[in-house]
Amino acid sequence: MDMNRRLFLALSLANLAVWRGLARASPAPPVVFVVHPFDTPSHLFQRFRPLSLYLSNVLGQTIRLVIARNHEEQIAMISDGRAQLAYLDPAPYVVARENVALDILAGKAEGCMTFYQSAIVVRANSRIRRMTDLKGRNVAFGAENTLASAIAPRLMLAEAGIRLADLGNVSYLERHERVALSVLHGDVDAGGLRLDVAKTYLPRGLRIIAKSPPLPPHVIAAGPTLPAAALQKVRKALLLPDEAGQDAILALGENTAFVQISDSDFNSLRRLLKKAGPP
Repeated sequence: MDMNRRLFLALSLANLAVWRGLARASPAPPVVFVVHPFDTPSHLFQRFRPLSLYLSNVLGQTIRLVIARNHEEQIAMISDGRAQLAYLDPAPYVVARENVALDILAGKAEGCMTFYQSAIVVRANSRIRRMTDLKGRNVAFGAENTLASAIAPRLMLAEAGIRLADLGNVSYLERHERVALSVLHGDVDAGGLRLDVAKTYLPRGLRIIAKSPPLPPHVIAAGPTLPAAALQKVRKALLLPDEAGQDAILALGENTAFVQISDSDFNSLRRLLKKAGPP
């Protein structure tokens, strides 16, 4: 082997060693954790950042928290792989699960209750006393595809014999708090939202006229691009958190915890969604 060939081979091996070293030194890309906009972005970052930091320490990998513009964007991100983790409302979870194989890591429980309820509210001084009084009235819901603030309230109306066409103006305001404030301010006559949110506005002048049956919880789910080992670490960290994890989870809300739940727990919701039909 002549000198030039030996020199070329040596340089090639050196370059290969450098590239291998760089590959080993390069940090793993961040895990994207997408949350739907059920509250203001500042409040959501305040609530979910501790959990993101906790899970980042568990994985030894950066977790980037993203607030989706709406449920549709969140579903698209977890379905097409732009996000690896998602905090999903029950109805969007069912929709996303039709698009891609999601793994439920844990369900959110509040005050030892895994399931929650919806409510329809009016102003405390309103003449509306029962569901049938809502015919011809203006009603606000949250986001169109959410269970608690749109789908369940529409079903409650349907069971009372009221179609959307029987109402006056129907508006979708995205967030539960906007629905409550819209009713309080007299912009609409009634609104559909989560029962726990509704209760916080009772002292300010709301009144509940109907409640839904128990509904399945929000979940944290993993998309297919999250490696199996990371999936198991996150699941364990949510279901069996250490002290730091407990503090991070409580930042989501008082008495919040994560519990084991399976896809089959959403079968009744799937039947409910078929019954509800499009908005």
